[in-house]
Amino acid sequence: MSMFVDIAFPISSYNIFTYSVPQEFRSQIGIGSRVIAPLGKRRTTGIIVSFPKNPVFTGTIKNIESLVDSHPVLDKTLWKLIHWMSTYYFTPIGQVAKTVLPAQLSMKYSPSKKWMAEALTESELDNFLSSAPAQKRIVEFLHKNKSIIPVTALKHLASDPMQACRILAKKGFIRLTSVESIPDITGFTFDPIEKIISYTESQQAILDELIPKIKTKKFVSILLHGVTGSGKTEIYIEAVRQCIDIKMSAIILLPEISLTPQIAGRFSAVFGNKVALWHSKMTPGIRVWTWK
Repeated sequence: MSMFVDIAFPISSYNIFTYSVPQEFRSQIGIGSRVIAPLGKRRTTGIIVSFPKNPVFTGTIKNIESLVDSHPVLDKTLWKLIHWMSTYYFTPIGQVAKTVLPAQLSMKYSPSKKWMAEALTESELDNFLSSAPAQKRIVEFLHKNKSIIPVTALKHLASDPMQACRILAKKGFIRLTSVESIPDITGFTFDPIEKIISYTESQQAILDELIPKIKTKKFVSILLHGVTGSGKTEIYIEAVRQCIDIKMSAIILLPEISLTPQIAGRFSAVFGNKVALWHSKMTPGIRVWTWK
């Protein structure tokens, strides 16, 4: 029995194209799968949008040629978002999918590693380290802070903190561990800051209207007017917080890329590493890392 798929391509057309699926691909595809298929004289990557039982096209139906991924790359939630964006913004669904997906999703990206140091014992510290003042300063600093510290943060204590830490680890004074270094894609490094915000009367009036609408989990458009510096960002932050509290997610769209560091910094200060960025200046590797 034949299997057919409708495919959307990243072109400025709302048309979708029907193809036949060879037997060897049928168990690996689904809505949201990326495939390579002939489009005119080209071989083009498209995305499966449906499985028609009775194709409308009456001409010769070509086969898809290969799969880009071994399984669908879009889950139901993201596919629903892409479909909504296509309808709401009057944009071909293939172009929306191209914007959402990294161009090189299959590439491997491994964030760099960083070394962390942690104090273990103070026994016989003076005897062992009396002739190594830099090592002694590192151990004392680690004990004083009672936490795991990046080795790079110890440069003020030793000219070569990595070498000193390796020696200390061999002696049993500290523990060295290698951890994944999360890329700082915002341009800022913040831990979430818990603080109580006193909203103005106007901000509170907006939130009183906005929050109940968020909790319905239904789409509604709201126009928020305010001059620069009037406190709109605090409204957006509280709206996102409300979404997260009810197990939802949020997307903040900026009108220009130059605003990214400032706004991303504000959100990172509140939500920490829950914040992810997506813009045209990101490297392919960072895009893939963010996606995964």
